[in-house]
Formats: sequence, structure tokens, C-alpha cells
Amino acid sequence: MDTPKQYLTPMFILIIFLTTKSSQADHNNNIRVPNDNGSVFPFGKVTVKIINDLGDQLTLLYHCRSKDDDFGNQTLQPGESWSFRFSRQYFGRTLFFCKFGWPRLPSGWYSFDIYKDHRDTSGDNWCQKCVWKIRQTGPCRFSDVTKQFDICYPWNKSLF
Repeated sequence: MDTPKQYLTPMFILIIFLTTKSSQADHNNNIRVPNDNGSVFPFGKVTVKIINDLGDQLTLLYHCRSKDDDFGNQTLQPGESWSFRFSRQYFGRTLFFCKFGWPRLPSGWYSFDIYKDHRDTSGDNWCQKCVWKIRQTGPCRFSDVTKQFDICYPWNKSLF
């Protein structure tokens, strides 16, 4: 009797079920992101929160999506926030990307990968609640280590 082979089919079905189930996202405006003192659950729900920090009383226009989810065109007034939650894919391929714009933006739309598994699940940059301030110079994420919005990135090179 070869015992390990009897578990292959059920394990395969379980992996397919979990991978399919994890790709679905939900979203809410102004969702509260509770502080859990840094506890991390590798396959738990991830929250991404976007805050309009453009300054000059500018309205933020944005459109976020992934391969499976599309949140459509949205707007945020100065200081407002918007959030969505999702379960990570098990093989490190979760990606949500957004395009951002605002009035008087001379060069069109900027794009940014608002959640990228390999970037947002490594070392001190790990986030279960990824809170971003969108600034004219680029997005900056809140750091649980420094308690500041000091994890800043430039916009992606390609413009929409």
C-alpha cells in the first residue's frame, strides 16, 4: 500500500479551491483600518487604503483594478480615503494597480502598483494593512516601524 498517493487528489482539489477563492476582493469607502500591533497572517485578508494627500485642495481621480477585480473610476476629495480588502494568492502573484490623476495635471495619468506581493510581503516592508498617501510626487506608504508615511516610491514610468 502506497499511502502518500492517496492524498494527492484531495490536496490538489484543496489547492485549486483556495487559489480560486483567494482572488476575490471587496471594497468600502472610508473603511477603518484597525491597529493590530503588527501581527501578520500570511494568507489572511489584506487591506489597502488610499488617502488623497495631493494638497492645493485638489480632487484625486483614480481607477484601481487587478486581473480579476475592477473598482471603476472613483474620486477622493482632499483628505478623504477609500479602501478595499482581498485575500492574497498563495503563489505570490497578487497585483493591484491604479492610475491616478488630478485637475491641472499636464502629463495625463500616473500609474502605480498599489499592491505588489513581492514588494509588500518582504522584510520590514511587509504590510497586512497597506495605507497609502497619494502625493503629487508619488505614493508614500505608512511604515509600522517608523510610524510615518516614509516608504515612498516614484510613479511607474509609463503614463496612461
